[in-house]
Amino acid sequence: MVTIRPRTAEDLDSCIEVLRHVYDKDGYPVQGTKTAKAFLTQAHTQQAWIAERDSQIIGHVAVSEASEKDVSVKLWRKRHPDVPIAVLERLFVDPEGRGGGVASKLMAATVDWARERQIRLVLFGLIKDQGAIRLYERLGWVEFGKTEFRWGDGQSMEATCFASPDFHENA
Repeated sequence: MVTIRPRTAEDLDSCIEVLRHVYDKDGYPVQGTKTAKAFLTQAHTQQAWIAERDSQIIGHVAVSEASEKDVSVKLWRKRHPDVPIAVLERLFVDPEGRGGGVASKLMAATVDWARERQIRLVLFGLIKDQGAIRLYERLGWVEFGKTEFRWGDGQSMEATCFASPDFHENA
């Protein structure tokens, strides 16, 4: 059975280990895992959750303050400047733990959190991550555009931006 709970500082080493497994299989995050701890513990993170099975961490997700540095925020605000948002990010599930709805459960925790605060969640998925994009679509997230994500020394890739399905709006 999978349980979802808030991430604690004691969970970080296990989260980093899982992130490294994900990177080895999927190339996520595209920046690599050399700075994995900083990647997971940014100052703008509002809440993070982990998924556990048999007391082992198998997944992670976070919600962060909306920043214009995030390509989905930038695109969303061009179209909906007055709608309060936060960013769903750092979603990953250990390759060995996939297939049991773990990512869906993690995303549900973020949606519940956002609903309590009456804010919309946005995110972007890189075009290479078609499995993640299919997940967002299956869970009813609304695509609101495409943009380009840039990282490293001039690297870039097309990204599809999504908004959570929970609130009424004209996307």
